[in-house]
Amino acid sequence: MKLNIIHTNDLHGHLENWPIIKQYLNLQKQFFIEKRAPFLLVDIGDALDTVHPMVEATEGMIMVDLFNEVGYDVVTIGNNEGLNFTNNQLSYLYSQSRYEVALANLLDSRTYNYPKWASSIVYRDFEDLRIALIGLTAPYATYTLNQYELIDPYDALEQQLRSIQNSSRNVDVVIVLSHLGLKDDRLIAAKYPQIDLIIGGHTHHVLQDGEVVKQATIAAAGRYGEYVGLIELEIPDKQIGKLWRKTKRRIDINCHLATIEQLRDLTEIPISDSYELRGRQMLKSQKLAELPHLYTANRSEGENSFIQLALDAICDKTSTTLGVLSTGLFLSDLPKGIVTQNDLHEALPHSMHLIVMTFRGEHLIEMVEEMKSQEEDLRHRLINGMGFRGKIFGEIIFRGIEFNSKTQEWYAEGKAIVADRTYRVAAVDHYWFVPFFSTIATYGSPELLFPDFLRHIVSNYIQNKYPITTVGKD
Repeated sequence: MKLNIIHTNDLHGHLENWPIIKQYLNLQKQFFIEKRAPFLLVDIGDALDTVHPMVEATEGMIMVDLFNEVGYDVVTIGNNEGLNFTNNQLSYLYSQSRYEVALANLLDSRTYNYPKWASSIVYRDFEDLRIALIGLTAPYATYTLNQYELIDPYDALEQQLRSIQNSSRNVDVVIVLSHLGLKDDRLIAAKYPQIDLIIGGHTHHVLQDGEVVKQATIAAAGRYGEYVGLIELEIPDKQIGKLWRKTKRRIDINCHLATIEQLRDLTEIPISDSYELRGRQMLKSQKLAELPHLYTANRSEGENSFIQLALDAICDKTSTTLGVLSTGLFLSDLPKGIVTQNDLHEALPHSMHLIVMTFRGEHLIEMVEEMKSQEEDLRHRLINGMGFRGKIFGEIIFRGIEFNSKTQEWYAEGKAIVADRTYRVAAVDHYWFVPFFSTIATYGSPELLFPDFLRHIVSNYIQNKYPITTVGKD
């Protein structure tokens, strides 16, 4: 028997490619239906990303609707779903889905059971053929802030493999939907001979023809819908229905990737910004505040400085007087007059939460000097990932921290920093995750604030400080 699997991963809300992908998926499914060939459509996570205005405006529902429309069968989640949407938001989204969610290494911390919207293993039957799909997501410690309890993915996988082995029903094929990254996928393939296929994501790797590690095949389709994958599994009929734990299996697996350019030529559908335009219109309808003047992204000082406004906002939110942000976060200005959610989303599209760091004075000085020592290198350094959706890191701007050239000392709150005094500093979690500032993890005891992103913090701040008073609020 031949089983066909179409797979996507790490779409990150890149809906400009979706009309092409949708048409291709429909064509493939229709072909398999006409041939009476069994097939599955799966996604490996990070489909929902609020960097896209339509995802932001609909709180993720647009992706669920699109996946329902084309008929996905099984998905797992990535860190963008698990950490950028609250537990309740994700629960509602998947209550509206017509596909199953496989997720073996995340529990609801309120019940210590799997979330109601997920199954540790999803089984699918095709006549006498039975397959098991196990979902694993990247184990970020910050999941605990979203009312989840993490299970080590290897422990979770071993538990599910034992469950399959002890089951009274035979399983012919074991597939892992892995949002762990290529390094872990290779380790899993080498360690667990029970696994036939790993379909991966998270690290945005492209495996054009798949990769074989021992008995397992690893597949992946890059990022952003730039590729769509097709996997063909050929299982000998005489092998189907035999006890999986006792049979020496032979499964032929072939992997193929189609580029979005190839799919565009095939479907004759252009790349489209229609979803972005609709999302922008929805966000523009959400009026927030009425600013007395322009706040400029490229000014680091003065009353017209956007970064200074943001420092006001994060210090107000965290009840601190000290803060740090970088100019590369600010992608556009905030206009004078009525400001909308769209203005904030365009300017601060990043998936970044706030952190509050607590330092002894001597360690605060060490952190500041660590940042200043890299200032010139980081000013124009291209940055990608870790929640960042801009281009360059930019200039580091401190609030309440400065160097006194006369005394040759670092000052905080207008006074020389005292070595054994405690100081609290507000920032974004991005600085904790990037590999530049080791003092944050070593000495800062960072506390992450969930669930609001930086743009939501700024939005709430300007709504309170500059409420709409003109007819523009209608």
